[in-house]
Amino acid sequence: MSITVQDICQTLEAFAPLNLQESYDNAGLLVGELDTPVRAVLVCLDVTESVMEEAVAKGCNMVVSHHPLIFKGVKAITGPDRITRCLIKAIQHNIALYACHTNADSVFDGVNGRMAEMLHLQDCRILASKPGETHVGLGMLGRLNTPMPVESFLQEVKRVFNVHTLRHSGYEPHAVIRTVALCGGSGSEFYTDAKRAGADVFITADVKFHAFFTQGSPVLLVDAGHFETEQFTKALFVELLSKKFPTFAVHISTAETNPVHYF
Repeated sequence: MSITVQDICQTLEAFAPLNLQESYDNAGLLVGELDTPVRAVLVCLDVTESVMEEAVAKGCNMVVSHHPLIFKGVKAITGPDRITRCLIKAIQHNIALYACHTNADSVFDGVNGRMAEMLHLQDCRILASKPGETHVGLGMLGRLNTPMPVESFLQEVKRVFNVHTLRHSGYEPHAVIRTVALCGGSGSEFYTDAKRAGADVFITADVKFHAFFTQGSPVLLVDAGHFETEQFTKALFVELLSKKFPTFAVHISTAETNPVHYF
């Protein structure tokens, strides 16, 4: 029996149900028909023209991304920008597009759980739980098995996430990091949750200038980059699909790179 687009969708949604996505999001099947047989899947963070070309070259007729290609209304598919050019390529080559975004952020073993795992955090819990839930919500809080001096911890963050440059707020030279809060992607609004939870540091991305004015707060604010904090999501999707369909080809995109460059 062949694996269909619907089989892939159901596997991803069993892990990260669509009803967990934020109200502004657009997760789910964006292009394609549920009964289409799938030859192979390509996994990425963002759908780009190079990713679509890679899918065609590798014979993948389904692309699973973290960020939705279609986020706002598309009024015409005529190819003047990345989004519509990718849509045209998907339709021309009968490639299904699926996004697993804030619903994957909200489950315990999702995006933030994988970040916590990479940092070897212990006793983890959701940082900002959804009402009435304990294992569903955004962000993660955990503790280091062995407390680290702040500069040693920052070096470890750079190593784990392969970050060229860290942006961070000020800190006391002799500060020690024990409890870590984090939120992959743009999560600076959860800084107050990290403070309330007694975290020593909060790691996220896309932090605006004025948010770094944290004088008087015991929580070190660290911007480790959007791509960098979410990069492990690709492996998460591959593991999920490969476990469900062990003889099925699931590839991590090698064409996709961080769109942010450092000089």
